Amino acid sequence: MTYEAMLQKLYNLKGTGLDLERILGLLGNPHKSFRAIRVAGTNGKGSVCAFLAQILQEAGFRVGLFTSPHLVYPEERICVNGREISHEEFHAQFERIWAVIEELYGDRSEEHARFFEVLTLMALDYFRQQKVDWAVIECGVGARTDATRAISAPVAVLTNVELDHRESLGETIAQIAYQKAAVVSEGGLLITAESKPEALAEIERECRLKNARLLQVDLSRLQAKSNSWEGQRFDWRDWRDLEISLLGSYQLQNAVLAVEAMDALGEHVVPESAIRAGLHTARWPGRMELLCKNPYVMLDGAKNPAGMRALRTALSPLEYERCIVVLGISDRKDAAAMIQEIVPAADRIIVTRAAFRGVDPEYLASLIRPSGVPCTVISRSDRAIELALAQAHHRDLICVTGSLFLVGEIRAWWKGQEHSCKNSH
Repeated sequence: MTYEAMLQKLYNLKGTGLDLERILGLLGNPHKSFRAIRVAGTNGKGSVCAFLAQILQEAGFRVGLFTSPHLVYPEERICVNGREISHEEFHAQFERIWAVIEELYGDRSEEHARFFEVLTLMALDYFRQQKVDWAVIECGVGARTDATRAISAPVAVLTNVELDHRESLGETIAQIAYQKAAVVSEGGLLITAESKPEALAEIERECRLKNARLLQVDLSRLQAKSNSWEGQRFDWRDWRDLEISLLGSYQLQNAVLAVEAMDALGEHVVPESAIRAGLHTARWPGRMELLCKNPYVMLDGAKNPAGMRALRTALSPLEYERCIVVLGISDRKDAAAMIQEIVPAADRIIVTRAAFRGVDPEYLASLIRPSGVPCTVISRSDRAIELALAQAHHRDLICVTGSLFLVGEIRAWWKGQEHSCKNSH
């Protein structure tokens, strides 16, 4: 099977579900060969994972990182010490896992297998092969029925609970919290910054059922000290002058959750120097990622109303002249609410279509025009960013947002271009 055929097969796996425990057993239980931290939440979980993995690496550990979704290639989801699995290794892992699935299910393998389940099995087996000490595991959509549920983690993080993926997780905050609170393991520790009473009730109940400890982070003790295009500095509890390079004021909360998770492991496992270095060194593509400074070109995968609200808040302390938003939104999202959140930050909007599950840009434009913000429809995303670059002055900000799929498209296009933009990253 060629690499391209393998990818096509993987993407088309939409079965009824695998017996993960049994397959892991046939693989020799790779998930029991390392210690793990599992992270769930509506927004911010990928950034928390990036902080955790970098901190553990700075502490001298060999660290596996499993995240989702990817921006361009599925290999981005599986990393060891910051190195993505290669195309060749990814291909070999798929064939290895698929052989075990076929051993169990035979001709009915494709009726059972799901894309994310197979990826999770590939990652866990690869981490065992790579002899990682720790694995940082990002849950998929939920946590209770998520393919990562087989992993026992002494420390788990639940970033927040917002209304998203309602078609699979539930229509209310309480229903979604019920799904995501299952990230905590029996007898483990759950760290969260969530404060909504209806979410906390479900989180507390899950911890009681699993005899787990709950640490609710009080963000009132977080003090931001500086915020610029170069990064951010803040105090947290007794920690002074912690620094992160990631942009966006919401990243301070994510950094605090990472600090608390590492602090819970103890100074003997992760020293303060590693926490400081890891926070400062961590990078996370597609989340307020700055590609260029003249004009400023930023990618941010805000994919729901809460993410858009966080983006708008994060932009306010940064210095720029006009904000040109390149916007594409995927289906099954609350497009009207997302637009309502981002419109106040925009001086003009160029609406486009993400290649995968993109909403009709003319429909999005119809939601924007009553606001009075100038709006242009350019269906092809490469033409949309080209128009934004042509319209931008050197102190303007071009912000590509609304869909991680769109962010991935523009990021891949950007990397393949020669730009006159000064100070490109």
